[in-house]
Amino acid sequence: MRLVIGRLNSLAFIVLTLTLLLFIFLLIPKFGVNPLQEDIKLLDIRFWYTPIDAFHLFSQLGVDGRDAYRFFTVSIDLLYPLVYGFWFYYSLGFMLKKTCPPKTKLKTLRFIPFGIVLFDYIENLNILHLLYTFPQINEISVHIGAIATFSKWIFTILTILILIIAILTVCAKSISTLKTKIL
Repeated sequence: MRLVIGRLNSLAFIVLTLTLLLFIFLLIPKFGVNPLQEDIKLLDIRFWYTPIDAFHLFSQLGVDGRDAYRFFTVSIDLLYPLVYGFWFYYSLGFMLKKTCPPKTKLKTLRFIPFGIVLFDYIENLNILHLLYTFPQINEISVHIGAIATFSKWIFTILTILILIIAILTVCAKSISTLKTKIL
């Protein structure tokens, strides 16, 4: 039974990795608003923004840009957080299993990526609200969205740091084991 679960987890991780790569290299570049074309920094890639930032961005995007941003948010960015959230969950789970003792609460750190997902969805709903109500910009909505965006990035940084520490710990254990076998 354990072998079956292990293989299912491996298969799920492979499928998630391939799906993540599909999003990163095909779907996002094809259907997303390309901020590099016009030197535009979208709300969801900033760490923080103000009502003035939102108004200027939406004005700069124009009608077609706002439509593309709206389409991207309700289609691609609806699934993308789940894909990267579960990818991080499986990655952390695998690495923490290799680094932590069997019965430790540290393994619960693998759930942190779902904080990214939660705040990304709050951010996306807020961006949609702002896009639909533009040119009216509700300051409270912008502040809620900015807090969600900031929180998403904090959870992202935390997740990546935990993953890096776990990878370095596995590498250190492997080097230590290799040195012991050699000596």
